[in-house]
Amino acid sequence: MSVRTVILVDDHPPLRAGVATILEATGHYRVVSQVGAVADALRAAGELSPDILVVDISLPDGSGIDLVRSLRSTGCPGRILVLSMHAIRRLADEAIDAGADGYLLKESTGEHLMAALESICDGRTFIDARLRSLGASIPADQPAREAGTLTGREYQVFVQIASGRNSKEIGALLGISPKTVDNHRAAVIEKLGVSSVAELVRIAIRTGAIVP
Repeated sequence: MSVRTVILVDDHPPLRAGVATILEATGHYRVVSQVGAVADALRAAGELSPDILVVDISLPDGSGIDLVRSLRSTGCPGRILVLSMHAIRRLADEAIDAGADGYLLKESTGEHLMAALESICDGRTFIDARLRSLGASIPADQPAREAGTLTGREYQVFVQIASGRNSKEIGALLGISPKTVDNHRAAVIEKLGVSSVAELVRIAIRTGAIVP
C-alpha cells in the first residue's frame, strides 16, 4: 500500500494534531498540511493535490459542506471524509450530495477512522453506522423538527443562535452581515416551526447540534 497524502481541515489544533498522530502512526498516511479555515483549505488543496482531505463541518469562514462543493467544482480529485461532531443524518446526506465520500463522527475511535478512510479510498461511500440508525428513527413527517430542511448556512446560523450569540456576533464569526444573519434566522424559525429561541435550543440539543 502506497503512502497517501492528507490535508486536515479543522479549526481546533489539538484535534488536528491527534488525527495526524493516528494517521501517521500507521505508516500508510502522510499529513502534508493542517489548516483551520475554508480559504486555507482551498489554497492548500490547489497547491498540494492531496489524496485525501479530512474536513470538519463547522469552520470559522464557512461551512465544511460548502468547502466540499468548492473543492469538487474546482476539479479536486482527492477523497473527502467529513469528520464532524454533529450526529445528524441530514448533514451526512448533504455532505455526500455535495461531493464528500464519507461522513464520520468525531467521537469515533482511531480504528473507525481507519475503516472509513479505507472504505472511501476503495471507492465506497461511508456513513457512520450510528447515523444510519439515527436517520431511521426520525419520523418521516417531522423533518423540519429535526433541523432536516436547513441549508448549510442556515444550519450554521441555527447552531450559533442556539449557542446564545446575537446577529452581530454570528455575522462576525461567519463573515456575513448582521442583516444576512437575520434573513437566515427568519428562514430557520420558519423551517423549524418554532416561536421562541428556547424551542430552537431544545431542537439543537435533541439533534446533537449543541451540547448542553
